[in-house]
Amino acid sequence: MKYLFFFLIMVCCPMTNLAQSTALYEDTKISSIYLTLPADTLNYLIENTVNERYVAAKFVFVDGALRDTLDVVGLRLRGNTSLAAQKKSFKVSFNAFDSEQQYQGVKKLNLRGQHNDPTMVREKLFYDVWEKAGMPLRRNAFVKLYINQEYRGLYTNMEEIDKVWLSNTYGDNDGNLYKCTWPAGLEYIGNDQQVYKDIMNNPTSRAYDLVTNETTDDYTRLVSLITALSQPVNGTFQADIQQILNVESVLKCFALDVVTGNWDDYFYNKNNYYLYDNPVSGRFEFFTFDTDNTFGVDWLNKDWAKRNCLNWQKTNEPRPLATKLLAIPAFKTKFIHYLDSFSRFIVHPDTIFPYINQLHNFITPAAVADSYRSLDYGYGVGEFHDGFTKTIDGHTPYGIKPFLDLRFDSTMQQIQGLISNAWTIDVTRMDFKIYPNPGTDILTLEIPEAWEGNELNITLTDALGKQVLRQTQQRIGRSWSILVPDLKNGIYQVHLHNQNGMYHQTWVLLRPE
Repeated sequence: MKYLFFFLIMVCCPMTNLAQSTALYEDTKISSIYLTLPADTLNYLIENTVNERYVAAKFVFVDGALRDTLDVVGLRLRGNTSLAAQKKSFKVSFNAFDSEQQYQGVKKLNLRGQHNDPTMVREKLFYDVWEKAGMPLRRNAFVKLYINQEYRGLYTNMEEIDKVWLSNTYGDNDGNLYKCTWPAGLEYIGNDQQVYKDIMNNPTSRAYDLVTNETTDDYTRLVSLITALSQPVNGTFQADIQQILNVESVLKCFALDVVTGNWDDYFYNKNNYYLYDNPVSGRFEFFTFDTDNTFGVDWLNKDWAKRNCLNWQKTNEPRPLATKLLAIPAFKTKFIHYLDSFSRFIVHPDTIFPYINQLHNFITPAAVADSYRSLDYGYGVGEFHDGFTKTIDGHTPYGIKPFLDLRFDSTMQQIQGLISNAWTIDVTRMDFKIYPNPGTDILTLEIPEAWEGNELNITLTDALGKQVLRQTQQRIGRSWSILVPDLKNGIYQVHLHNQNGMYHQTWVLLRPE
């Protein structure tokens, strides 16, 4: 199975994080974090799995010549099931004891131990794929963690989802943000918001957990969304649901879950997603988190590499957000198109394998020196290396690369014959060529002779549907050139209209230098 065309994506432009970031999220080197606190406090934290309150610690960040010290930060354990792991995950809060304190523009760090992943790259790999699909940036980087001068291992430093992130992503942070965990299935159980507040993920946390505007504790809009999802899929459902929900964000998340094998999500496991009631748009935004159970990890005895991409959810449990949206032909068509585009342009083996090799080599010294990595499942150096290409144990039945090979083949087979019908609703399809694809700063369009008229309207939208370019050109021949030097790397949709209303659209991957 070789599609050498797509190999050019990696040969010409390796999959690296081009977004500007602080040193906290620097991708080209592994920084170090040093935490110091009394030994008895550390023992208390770990022995009692303290994850509800912070203890005081000293924080030092070292990145080459940069060495910053904060005398007091908050430290606690983080996670849910991972609390029982020998290699603990931690949360650092810069504002736990000083409400005004931040570091490099952030308030908190999530240091994730990746104890159940022998390769330790799966979650970072997911969010690198996520970014390439044009999703809201979730910054992350590898760091080496030291506590009381002891090397505790290699960690993934994941950006916190909080008001800072909301402001950076949506330009506003006043809306309600709900952190949704199992069993947050969005099933309708009445209009009383208290019944949704009473659904618990664990004894202390709600399944629909309001993490902003907690004092007001208003679930009215969430109940409205759930009520809208409970309506029959007929009449005005399609228009009504788009008034309260950014459907594009949901469909793209679902497609990314499928192509990466992320099952610990809403789509399958009614778990690990956020809903943000965006006051700017008046709609809920949807995005996922905790994506370490991906790229071949399995705890449920399922073959995620071969699972039907059009029937990902559990069939014996309600999943209204998935079943209702995918029952709308236009939404299902978009979902299939995202499956096709993400598979062919982002996670195709020829595209992503060189980047996986890069990650493997990049973290090897820090991973090999990480003795805590082996405490939970006995992962030695051999398992670390083999995890990229081989079965390791019952919950990692696939190496990352074999999983991606099979997931790509399965997806293409399962949508074969369906993608040709994509984007045909209420439009006339006209074939045209666009090259180079992937492109850099100049794209060439070649249209068929049958295209009538002397004027061509060209529009580019990003993967979130935002218009980024619009041109009107007079016909000179069969070819047009489009200059796109200022567009960042990602997938874009090219829309063509002529003066007689004929319309076509396709995808292009841009990799500006």
